[in-house]
Amino acid sequence: MQAKDVMGRQVITVLIDTPVKDIAALMLRHNVSGLPVVNDVGTVLGVVSEYDLMHKELQPNEPNVWKACLLFLSADNHTQSYEDSLRKCMANTAGDLMTSPAITVDEKDPLEAVGNLMFEKKIKRVFVTKNGKLVGVISRSAFTRLLLEGK
Repeated sequence: MQAKDVMGRQVITVLIDTPVKDIAALMLRHNVSGLPVVNDVGTVLGVVSEYDLMHKELQPNEPNVWKACLLFLSADNHTQSYEDSLRKCMANTAGDLMTSPAITVDEKDPLEAVGNLMFEKKIKRVFVTKNGKLVGVISRSAFTRLLLEGK
């Protein structure tokens, strides 16, 4: 079985300049927990998930001057993590909020490999591409359906 055999073909997408509130409304309206961010030709640029929206709303690592100073003085130097947190807290559009790159698979990839990738990366969905363009999505629920169908 290949990715294309179980993927959902109707994928709700957003563009890089889609406002964050519009993304939240789309997720609620379509009962999905994440949306791919695509360019005008259908290439997946990233993903905005409920987790990203929560990060913006709750601001768990709210940036401030003291944290920045301590971060730059620390031996660990997690500046990329801090920059990502700052970007998400201040996000106004999908491009600001998205996690990039999104994890994608090819439509001809074996389903077992797709499942293993999702399990290994601890992700809820992968976007399926054909010739680099978005053609579908596989979520965890696809594997639950397969279990019930006995496949």
